[in-house]
Amino acid sequence: MTNSDKIVVAREGHLGWVRLNRPERLNAFSGDMRDRLESALEELDDDQAVRCVAIIGVGRAFATGGDVQHLAELLRHNDHAEFESLVRAGVRVVERIDGMSKPVIAAVNGAAAGAGAALALACDIRIASQNATIGLTFTRIGLHPDWGAAYFLPRLIGSALAAELVFTGGMISARRAERVGLFNNVVRADDLEEAVRGLAGQIAAGPAEVIADARRTLRRSLAADLDEILEMEAQAQLRAFTSPDCAEGVHAFLEKRAPRFGPKRQRPGAGSG
Repeated sequence: MTNSDKIVVAREGHLGWVRLNRPERLNAFSGDMRDRLESALEELDDDQAVRCVAIIGVGRAFATGGDVQHLAELLRHNDHAEFESLVRAGVRVVERIDGMSKPVIAAVNGAAAGAGAALALACDIRIASQNATIGLTFTRIGLHPDWGAAYFLPRLIGSALAAELVFTGGMISARRAERVGLFNNVVRADDLEEAVRGLAGQIAAGPAEVIADARRTLRRSLAADLDEILEMEAQAQLRAFTSPDCAEGVHAFLEKRAPRFGPKRQRPGAGSG
């Protein structure tokens, strides 16, 4: 299997799938998988037909982080430069997710450990199989959390529980992860992809430009003060008011029918993030 096979992009209508495809190593990141994951996310973000992106693992794991065998090789050769390049590649993946214009769902089909767990945390929504587990296992091999784990984890579950999970490096079940707020929903393993398709369909049926603005506002709210968010909301609301989607939504409401929102339009000077 070539590296290009290890990240597989597929499209199903308005849903774009990114499949982590190294099942023989539980989808541990090796070679240029991080760079290819970043490229896959960028490709789907640029595709105006795609309204929602889902990341899932092939086989029995979501992703188990970095390849520890490769890490051992780097330690043997004291290859600090190569290790740093891998760390920086992980940073770029999370920055790519953060800057996307459409929602990203983690479909956690099995174990999500280390960087795999952090990848799931960086997504907007996490739907998990009942067979899934998740854990910030970095300290088990003497490493510090990365891929944004130290940022997203305490914001999702609070600092005390985040400290427990990071310090112990333990894995927790899907049901406990759902209870503490790491997973939005847990479904039967056979139903996972269909659950993601259903959620993506609901998102795709909404007003794409408003959802893109709402995603930016929600993401920024993690670090901004109230005044900044109030202004972001006001500006987004004014843009929404002048859009065809607002007129369609209001008329559909008054006519007691489902709205038919149009495709996303690129605003002049607007990027994807």
